[in-house]
Parts: sequence; C-alpha cells; structure tokens
Amino acid sequence: MKKKWLLLIGVIISMISVPVSAISEAQKNAIIDHCAAIQNDLKNLQRDDSRTRVYLGRYYETVLTKYITPLNVRLVENILSNDNLVNNQNDLVKTRMSFNANYVEYQKALESLVSVDCKTEPERFYRKLTGVREKRQIVAEDVTKLRKIITTQISLVESLKEKL
Repeated sequence: MKKKWLLLIGVIISMISVPVSAISEAQKNAIIDHCAAIQNDLKNLQRDDSRTRVYLGRYYETVLTKYITPLNVRLVENILSNDNLVNNQNDLVKTRMSFNANYVEYQKALESLVSVDCKTEPERFYRKLTGVREKRQIVAEDVTKLRKIITTQISLVESLKEKL
C-alpha cells in the first residue's frame, strides 16, 4: 500500500514538472512580433482601469453614504424599518468590499504581467495574461452584482413609496 502511494506521488510530481507549452508556435511568434504594441496596450488598459475603479468606487460610496444609509436610518428612526432595504444595504457593502479586494488582486496581476518581457518569455507572458483575464472577469462580475443591487434598491424604494 505504501509503495502504491509513493508511486502515485512520483507520477504526479513528474507530470507537474514536465514543461508543457500552453501556446502554439504561431501564438508565440505573434506575441514576440507584437510585444511592444501589446505592452503599450496593457499600460493604457492599466491606466484606464485605474480611472474606472476610482470613478466606480466614488459612485458606489456616494450611493451608499448619501442615499441608502440615510434612508435606512430615517426609516429606523420613524419605526418603519424595512428588512429588504437593510439586507440590500448589507449586500451592497459586502459586494463593494469584494469588488475592492478583487480589483486590487487584478491590478497586482496586471502589474506583474506588464513587467514580463514578452519577447524573451512569451509562454510565461501568456500564462500570466490568462490569469489576468480571469481576475478581470471576476471584477466585471462584481460590477454587475453592484449594478443589480443598486437596481434592486431603486425597486425597493419605489415599492416603499407606494406603501407610504
């Protein structure tokens, strides 16, 4: 039994250590040939994404501090508390925190990608690019969730307005 485990572990380690090219020669050549343009585009993306994050961060903060929280406080003060509105506020806070954390991870990965020399290390560049794409997708999903929460807030407020 012990020998089987050792054999299995040995096979797994050997599979992991075998270098596998994740990209074709055509992809590798395209990365090498267009490296300068790719790096320039990534730097522009980095700058634009940073501006977008600042804008969205301010927007979500404004929605929370100027609209959602004051409304919920006012409702509590007037003994009209609404569980749906409170839950929606909590969802917004949690999702915004997740957005911030996921964006920081994405930005670090993007910085790491930009620092890779795609002419000399196209495979490493491509692996990092794949990781950055996945992290950027997570940030995009967070933005979608935040928009949905804000849309829900509008619906809940409209519903509350009809009741009052």
